Amino acid sequence: MKSINKLQDYLSIGELSEMTGIGVHTLRVWEKRYGAPHSQRLPSGHRRYPKEEVPRLKAIASALESGYRASKVATATMEELQSLMGLAPFNKPQSGAELRKQDTLASDKTVVEGWIQLIHAGKDDELLNGFYEQFGRQGAINFICDFAVPLLERIGNGWETGELSVTHEHFASECLVSFLSEKWRQMNVRKSGPLALITTLPGESYSLGILMCAVITSLTNSKIMYLGVDNPIEEIVDASEKYNPELIVISISHKFDIVTSEKLTRQLRKKIDKDTSIVTGGKGSPCNIEGISYIASFQKYYNFLNEINQPHKSNHSIESVS
Repeated sequence: MKSINKLQDYLSIGELSEMTGIGVHTLRVWEKRYGAPHSQRLPSGHRRYPKEEVPRLKAIASALESGYRASKVATATMEELQSLMGLAPFNKPQSGAELRKQDTLASDKTVVEGWIQLIHAGKDDELLNGFYEQFGRQGAINFICDFAVPLLERIGNGWETGELSVTHEHFASECLVSFLSEKWRQMNVRKSGPLALITTLPGESYSLGILMCAVITSLTNSKIMYLGVDNPIEEIVDASEKYNPELIVISISHKFDIVTSEKLTRQLRKKIDKDTSIVTGGKGSPCNIEGISYIASFQKYYNFLNEINQPHKSNHSIESVS
């Protein structure tokens, strides 16, 4: 049986419960009553559940939170759940903006869990098609804030719990890198606004942060100069002197400790012309460096860009956004 040959791809019921947030008793009742989730028996008689069930069960949990009955969703496929969450849930106690927001969040979670299932299966074409579909439906800002960021957080959580491997993480990251690179370059054509130099600190190998910044930047009139990752401070300074950007954007990932990122950003600020604004963001970014704007979200970054694109605003007059 599969469960004998690849035990690492299977979970105990306790592990499955912990990863999905669905109680052990509930999982046992569903398996007995509905035949799902389906388990494999080991020679010892113990049951094990495939890791690929995790995203489907997480989507089911979102559907239950949105008001659906277990009998309606316990055996549903991911495709059926995604379709279902596009409809109004059953048994809503009331209507209103808050409930609509909850429904949207639950539906978005279901989409992300569908992508996780595609990552498990290694289906890059279908994953990319999912990115294109949601980008077209939701627009760039909503795609980044409501889908790309939650997907990356979900992948991180899946890696920490052992549901996803390093291979899964790399596979998903490469798909998202390819998609975001194409999008910002398409939208950066013929821009004539303030030049935004987008890069990372030296030692940074994580490109998704600056790619998401590039997509958001490309929604404004700003012209992007993309330097990519792992740039020495002197190279960033040299590019700034040659091309005179109005803004330098730096994404600092969780891989950086605050002491190191603070030291490097202070060093950069001292060497860059004071009339050039510097913006940082990301989990590894310091938030209290004089002369540097720390921006905590992509929505706030978009608002910041719209400010500096207004002719009557001077870029260095904008205070740090937190």
